[in-house]
Order: sequence, then structure tokens, then C-alpha cells
Amino acid sequence: MIDKFRAKFVEESMDNLHDLEEALFLLEKDMENKELIERIFRAMHSLKGGGAMFGFNHLSDFTHHLETIFDWVRNGKLKVSTDLISLTFSAIDQINFLLKTGDLSKEEDIQNQKVFIQRIQAFLTVTNSPSDAASVNTASDQEAGESEEKSYLISFIPQKELLQNGTNPLYLLDDIHALGDALSIAYTHKVPSLEVLDASANYCIWQVLVSTAESINEIKDVFIFVEDECELHVDLIAETAIVGQPEVKALVSKALSSNILLTPDDFKKGQWAPKSQQPAVRDEKKKVAVKEHKISSMRVSSHKIDELVTLVSELVTIQAQLSLYAENNEDPTIVSLTENIQKLSRQLRENAFDISLIPLQSELMRFQRLVRDLSKDQNKDIDFIIEGGDLELDKNIIENLTDPLLHILRNSIDHGIELPDERIAAGKAPKGTILFKAFHSGANVIIEISDDGKGIDPEVILQKAIHKGLVEADVQLDKKEILDLLFVSGFSTRDVVSDVSGRGVGMDVVRRKIANIRGEVTIESEKGKGTLISIRLPLTLSIIDGLLVAVGSNQYVIPISAIDKIYALEPSQLKQSFNNVVVIDSEQYPYIDLRKVFQEEEKESAEVIQMIMVKAEDKITGVIVDNVIGEYQTVVKPLGKYLKKQEIISGASIMGDGTIAMVIDTSRLLHNRKLKK
Repeated sequence: MIDKFRAKFVEESMDNLHDLEEALFLLEKDMENKELIERIFRAMHSLKGGGAMFGFNHLSDFTHHLETIFDWVRNGKLKVSTDLISLTFSAIDQINFLLKTGDLSKEEDIQNQKVFIQRIQAFLTVTNSPSDAASVNTASDQEAGESEEKSYLISFIPQKELLQNGTNPLYLLDDIHALGDALSIAYTHKVPSLEVLDASANYCIWQVLVSTAESINEIKDVFIFVEDECELHVDLIAETAIVGQPEVKALVSKALSSNILLTPDDFKKGQWAPKSQQPAVRDEKKKVAVKEHKISSMRVSSHKIDELVTLVSELVTIQAQLSLYAENNEDPTIVSLTENIQKLSRQLRENAFDISLIPLQSELMRFQRLVRDLSKDQNKDIDFIIEGGDLELDKNIIENLTDPLLHILRNSIDHGIELPDERIAAGKAPKGTILFKAFHSGANVIIEISDDGKGIDPEVILQKAIHKGLVEADVQLDKKEILDLLFVSGFSTRDVVSDVSGRGVGMDVVRRKIANIRGEVTIESEKGKGTLISIRLPLTLSIIDGLLVAVGSNQYVIPISAIDKIYALEPSQLKQSFNNVVVIDSEQYPYIDLRKVFQEEEKESAEVIQMIMVKAEDKITGVIVDNVIGEYQTVVKPLGKYLKKQEIISGASIMGDGTIAMVIDTSRLLHNRKLKK
């Protein structure tokens, strides 16, 4: 059981780290923002407390030292600086390592942690020079002299489910009592009779009167692990210690006998009342919002979502079999039931995919960190702008997309953005910009990464390709065809290997990995002005809406998202064509005959030729098929290791009658045609 709780702690801590990194990026742009400082401190406090609770002792010890720094910051003893933020980013890497490793056992890892803790302690010493340290000490002495005890009313109203996550509210009350003189009031009027009492539920409400020299933040920190599972109010009721006074004890006795909660107003009549006390505003909306949040979202392991999508896929396959049976038997009742099941399976499919979608934002923090760290390593000043980070994609696509995106960003930093002096000499601002933009386009998602760097010189690319023997010396290529040479395996514009962008084996891998998730990648660039790399992706991989077609004795599926139009042509129109280009509506279109692609026997001339116009890389190409059967909800299955290197087929689907239909990758189909021209 403890392993289950530890695993949950690690998972939640990873979310905490993500939140911590996000807050740090924001703090770097607004170093006086107290809300962000408090957010960072609370994240560290949660990591420290959770680490100690679940046996991550090295993690708890490490975050304790880091928490001390931000405790100084939030109390005004230390200012936020770029050095502090860089140190904290490095600390996040160490926390990540500790979460994955658990308690350290290797001597090398233990020593590395000790060195890091010394860095944190040295930061406080170095940051505060002797004069600064004196001023801090003086301020601390003043605080000690002025830190007279104040009195607070704490209203702790837990939710019914509080006990179910292992929380003992009595320990929280003990922690409050440890802060000073305190009186606790337990309200038990909501406890039901024994017959209906649920032993795992909480029915109690507590109020605590405490007189303490600690700050209100210290009081709130006691409840930091349960703040989403309770309604909490901490109100200042007196500028002095009043817990032991007779008047206060009388108020407590009255509350216990009447089961009516005390309010700050009950303490206004006493001579101890704060001079500028504001009327208490009970935030009832917060309580409702927390409950709604708990109900509206839950954490589900990814393998369960994968299993759900698999089951839905199987349901779609069986539904296709049922549809075929209904067609062949012409039973009105079965036809009606089949249509209803088809509608339900489509809705279930859409819901299952919605569940499997995750925001792109979940990976963007890694990209922000990469840009920040590499730009500092290379002494470049880069502003990384994100648009559309809340856009959602299939988690399997995001998993396969991360590495290509990281490589593209490395190239933008290493090859694209110039050093500040070079930019100024070129008439640009010293700070470069990388824009990451994601948006929907029909049934696809477009991701664009652009920079305002030095761009790519087509002439340099062409000469390098000629030198490497990739193209002939007298070849005539347009700008796009030259830039496409960057995707050829082993091509690099650099003679010196870079630690950042590698040995020139990157962009071909980028295209191949994106093609594996049925995506396309293109490059546009202008010398001296910058480069734009565009990636077009499907929304999901497992089930697609496809058009079922026949070619020879086999059936194939073409994704509907790639189809522009379908034409029925006269045979004479193809006879008049030249070099596989046909004229339709006064426009010239290249075309591909799938019979030739799949090496089917030549067909006797048909009365009508079915041509499907497909889109890829902003171009439209005709695809000739024998017959268009109709729309088909397609469950895409992987081909397996023996057919993995297929260039044109991206998967297969089991039909209702048990036969197999191959799914055509239109991007690769058109790309192969271009290579063979």
C-alpha cells in the first residue's frame, strides 16, 4: 500500500515541479511579484513535507535548504535575481533526479548533493556581503524586538473525504498549538447516529484561537497539504495575546454550548480588537469551487486510457461486422439497431479520444528551459514566445513529437539566432526571438517554429549538396527544392561539429519521426531575416475517418482529412494528358495511378475513371482508383516489424468481413512520386 502512495506522491510532485518551473519563468520577467514568490515557496514546502512523509529523506533535506532561500525572499530579506533563478532551475533538475532515484545510495550521488547544498548555503553568504549581512541582522533584530504576539481565529472546515487520503486533522491542530498559546474548539453537531456513521468520513469542524509571534504565513503553511480539501479562514482578532483572558474563555464556552461558530465580529467588542480590523469576508465561493474541481477532474493512469482507446477500437471493428451482416440480411429491425450502435460507437470514440488528448503546454516547459539554458551558454539573448500552448493533441503524438521539436529549437538557437553584436551590425535588435505557434487547421494541427535569425542561404545549401554528390553540378532547383535538401540523411551546412545541434544527422530524423505519426514538415527561410519550420499533424492516430477505395483485388483507405475533391473523369481526358498531368476545370494537376504503384495488372478501359484529389505540402495531386466504395470509420493497426519500412502504407484495418484494408499515407505517396520523377 505504501508503494502505491509513494507512486502517487512522485506523480503529484512531477506536477508540482512543472508548476514550479512555470512560476520561475514568470518570476524572471517580474521579479517583484509576491504572488509568484509565495507560489514557489509553497511548491517547495509541499515537496519537503511530502518527501519526509513518504521516505524521500534526501529530497526533504535538499528542498529544506532551498525553501530557506525563498523564505528569506518572501520575508524581504533577500531580493530575487537572475543568479537565484538559475540556481533554482538547477535545483529543479536535482529534485527531478531525487524523485526518480529515491533515497541516494551511491557515494558519488550523496557527495554531489552535499556539494549542491553547499552551493545553496554559499549563495546566501555571498549574496549578503558583510554590509548586507549586517543590515539583514539588524532587520532581524528589529523584527525580534517588534515581533510581539498577536492573536488569530482559525476556522478549519474540512470536507467529508479528508480522512480518506491519510490525513489526521489532530496532527494539524498539534502543529498550531506548537506555534503559541492556543485553544481548540471541536464542533461535533454534524456527527450522525452510530447506525449511519461512516468510519472513514469526517464530520467535525474545528476552530482554534492562537496567540503567537509567528506570521500569518506560518499559520497557513500548517494546512498547506489540505488546502484543496477544506475551507480555511485565518483572521487577525487582536494585536496582543488574549487566549488566556476570561472574556475569551467565555466566548469559547458559548460557542461549544451553542454549536455556533465564532466570527471575528465576536471579538470586536473587546479592548484588544485591532485598530484597523476589516470586516471578515467569508469566501463561500472558494468552498464551492474546490468541490467542483474535485468532481470535474481526476487523475487516471495513461495505460488505462490506452486500454479504453483499444477497447473502443475493437468496438468499432465489431460494429463494422454488424453493419455488413445487416446489409446482407435486410432485416429492418437489425438495420435500425445497427444504425443506433454506429451512432453510439462514434460518440464513444470521440469521447475516448477527448480523454486521451493532453495540452501541448505539458511539454512546453521543457522547451522554455532548453531555450533559456542554451541561450545563456552561447551568450545569446533570446525571447521565447509561445502561442496556442493550450491546444490539445493525442498523447502518443506528443510523445513522438518532443524529440523533433527539441532538435528544431536547438537548430534555431545554434544556427539561426546571431550573437547580440552580430544582430546590431545587421540592423536588428540585440535580443533575438523564437516564436512557437500551434493552431488548428481543419482536421489537422499546425505547429510553426520561427526565428528572426540569419536565415538559410540557398546557394550555400546547393553548393554543399553538389560537393557531397547529392545533386549534379548543372541541376536546376527552385528555392523550396533546395531547402528540402536539408532533410537528406547526413546533410550538414557545418564543417565543425556542434555540441548543440550534433553531426548533421538531425533534420532527416526529424522528418522521419514526424512521418511516423503521419505528419509533414516543411522549411521556409529568407537570408538575413529568419526561418520558419511548419509541422502538420493529425489530431489522433488510432481511429480515423477514411474513404474506402478498391484498386485491383484489394481495398485501401485514404484519410478523409487529406482529401480535397473527387472527380469522375472521361478516359479521353487521361489520353490527352502529358507526363502524368491532367487538366481539370482549366487547372493542371499531376496524378498517380495506384494500379501502377501497387503493381496490379492493367485494367481494361473503364467508362468512368475515379480520381481522388489529395492534399500534401500545400499541393493537390490526383490519385486514380478503380472504385470509390464509401466513407469508413477506420481502426488503424500497426504493420509490425516485417512491414515497418513500407514507404506508402502507414497501417492496416480489419474490415467487417475479416479482410484487410491497407491505410495509405498520402504524404509519403506524393513524396515518393516527386523523388521518382
